[in-house]
Amino acid sequence: MKILLDHTDMELLTLFINGHEQAFNTIYRRYAGKLYTYARKSISVKEDCEEIVQDIFESIWNRREKLTHLTALEAYLFGMVKYKVIRYFHHSLVKRKYEEHYKFFEAVYDSMDDVEKEPSIIQNIIDNGLSELPERCQQAIKLRLIENLSNADIAKRMNIKKTAVENYMVTALNHLRASYATSRKRKLTI
Repeated sequence: MKILLDHTDMELLTLFINGHEQAFNTIYRRYAGKLYTYARKSISVKEDCEEIVQDIFESIWNRREKLTHLTALEAYLFGMVKYKVIRYFHHSLVKRKYEEHYKFFEAVYDSMDDVEKEPSIIQNIIDNGLSELPERCQQAIKLRLIENLSNADIAKRMNIKKTAVENYMVTALNHLRASYATSRKRKLTI
């Protein structure tokens, strides 16, 4: 093992590509800590950084025969971390966007009884409730519901502040709840 520690990256890479497991272990020992530290500069969650590093080493292990074109192992590994960090943040943004969307519908949906959870009934309640809102509020909520835009994206599209969009969402949600409650009372009195 000591002999492999003295090898250059390119020598280790050549051995690794040819299936030498000890070469892989040496590459891992040489770079795992550095890659983790590099990822931690951007991502605060330790476990996520560890997972990124593990994914990178799993990836190069599975694709080792295809790495013959590499001329700079270190640059390649750090490039992979950079790519994974970018994907991490992109995934986080998408996740946040869907969480906003989910929370909005969850609040309306949770207040309904089982009969009213039929898709056509839900659509009617939403359509009726939204038709009573001011035009700009309707526009904002439709951008959320139809185009699945985040509050920030809606603000840009409508050329208003994000807080205004947030206020529209709260207004719409409160109005939909009230509209639902009113329609429910009407059913009970009929």
